[in-house]
Amino acid sequence: MRASRQSELPNQILLTGMFDMRNFGDLMFPLIARERLDGMDVVPVSPTGGDTGFVDALPSIPLTHMMAGRDAARGILIGGGYMIHGHKMHFLDAYAADGLRDYAGPGLWLGATLTAAIRDIPIVWNAPGVPHPFAGSQRPLVDAAIRAASYCSVRDKGSLELLGAPTEGDVHIVPDPVAEIMRLWPRNVLAAPFQNLIARKGARGDVRYLALHFRNRSLAKLSAAAAAAAIEDFSQAHGFVPILVAVGQTHDDDIVAREIASHLTAAHILLDDPVSLMEIASVFGQSSLYIGASLHGYIAAAAYGVPAVLVAFPSYRKFQGFLDHSGRSEDLAKDWPTAFAIAKARSNKPVPLPDRVLDALDEHWQHIRHALSNPAHRRDERRAFLQQWLNRGVDVGGPAWPHLPYMQRGAE
Repeated sequence: MRASRQSELPNQILLTGMFDMRNFGDLMFPLIARERLDGMDVVPVSPTGGDTGFVDALPSIPLTHMMAGRDAARGILIGGGYMIHGHKMHFLDAYAADGLRDYAGPGLWLGATLTAAIRDIPIVWNAPGVPHPFAGSQRPLVDAAIRAASYCSVRDKGSLELLGAPTEGDVHIVPDPVAEIMRLWPRNVLAAPFQNLIARKGARGDVRYLALHFRNRSLAKLSAAAAAAAIEDFSQAHGFVPILVAVGQTHDDDIVAREIASHLTAAHILLDDPVSLMEIASVFGQSSLYIGASLHGYIAAAAYGVPAVLVAFPSYRKFQGFLDHSGRSEDLAKDWPTAFAIAKARSNKPVPLPDRVLDALDEHWQHIRHALSNPAHRRDERRAFLQQWLNRGVDVGGPAWPHLPYMQRGAE
């Protein structure tokens, strides 16, 4: 008996994102997708395909590999993370080769949509974020990409507003997928890696720990010395030992953490050299309190029921966006002094996320599975995107642009 066409579909799913960066939140998306898409082979795609050094991060292939169409795939999944934008990435030296930083960012979603259109496979959005509005000249291609998605979702209302989706576009607002990290790694699983961290740092295991994350943008006019003094005042008053955790070396979190730690005189742990994503997660899940400027640090702590305060400076929409899902606007602080003040009133009792957050993610992954299993859905829209791409290319590149590949003669 001939197998059904569904059984003939490849099991490989390409997942695009900043997976060559040493950033905790970004690197959690492939692990969660692999767990949720059990039975499918999730292959992360990043601009360079570079190794992050974390022992438990999934390796990625380069963006050029995906766009060359070398491997069969059932579909392409975009995100998450703050990645739906049209900016060049010239500030990243790692993307300097072969002009990659000119297209690395949009390549992960527009390039992914182009790849899906050429291959005629589903393209799906895994609740990424949108940091900025698009220019009028970019709108036709952006709108075509939204229509081409078999399932389109963003992680907050602010992203939807900035995306400016066409009225006929069906875009869902879904909590950030990292919110279900505790399904991947239950809290009891984190006990051993946390104890290993404590031993590695020569610290005590019989104390209450305060997890802290600092980023340059969140400090504003607060100096490293002043931040250290505030940490010690709060920790000593409430019986904590602080852990300064660097969740993203790409953003110099490790440099900031070391600078602040250099001014601390009391017992503390400096985690500027995490060996694994699980080790970072263990700090958020096993500490008694989290205060920090990392959205994914906050989400992870909240997912494990740890009382948490999110320092939202500058006040990006993504911060309030997740708190809208969880109903915890009181966890938002505009600066570090306010964050410590809010933390003083926090209870020691676990505070689990509302069921609606995980229920929304259950529905989200059901949509993704359905979309990936129906290649005919949005086929006309993918073709329309390809036509829009060609139209735009000719408008910008002139009539020579579509002829250049043909005119490049290789070896006979």
